[in-house]
Amino acid sequence: MIDDEILVNRIKDGDLSAFEELMKKYRRQVHLLAYKMTNSHEDAEDISQEVFSRVLKAIPNWKPKASFYTWLRTVTLNLCIDYHRTKVRHQTQSLDDKDNSIINITADPSYSPLEIVEANELRQRVLKAAEELSPQQKKAFMLCHYGGLSREEAAQIMNCAVGTIKAHLSRATAKMRDLLKDLVEK
Repeated sequence: MIDDEILVNRIKDGDLSAFEELMKKYRRQVHLLAYKMTNSHEDAEDISQEVFSRVLKAIPNWKPKASFYTWLRTVTLNLCIDYHRTKVRHQTQSLDDKDNSIINITADPSYSPLEIVEANELRQRVLKAAEELSPQQKKAFMLCHYGGLSREEAAQIMNCAVGTIKAHLSRATAKMRDLLKDLVEK
């Protein structure tokens, strides 16, 4: 398999077949990460396409500070965070909307419809509360809690120390606990 930096240099020289190779190499990982963050195959596919579109535009100016894959994951996660931000801002959904995530949930038979709706509402409250965090806290929170990344992976993506991620997560958790205190059973 050809090294990513060699492929990137070929792309910079105008070889679009090298971009196809990168897409084939990372398409699945980008889609899985986007799916993990959105819980929607359709949204994950849209995000994946946007990731590769942005990467193609940005490659001429890309200077490797980390591996290509780390950069690609960062682009993916940033687009997923934007997706959540947009979704939280546009919470008014019509019951006639065929794309309504509440209506289209494929219910696990072990959960009642009420439990599914309540879980969706809880998720939306958490995402809306996350908008109140500082940008760094929100990014660490989204990467670790919604992206499923380890603190070490989040630190690499955010280009900071693991201790910094721990501090961001601690502050984010405290603020989220305060913002969502009405949900905590006493």
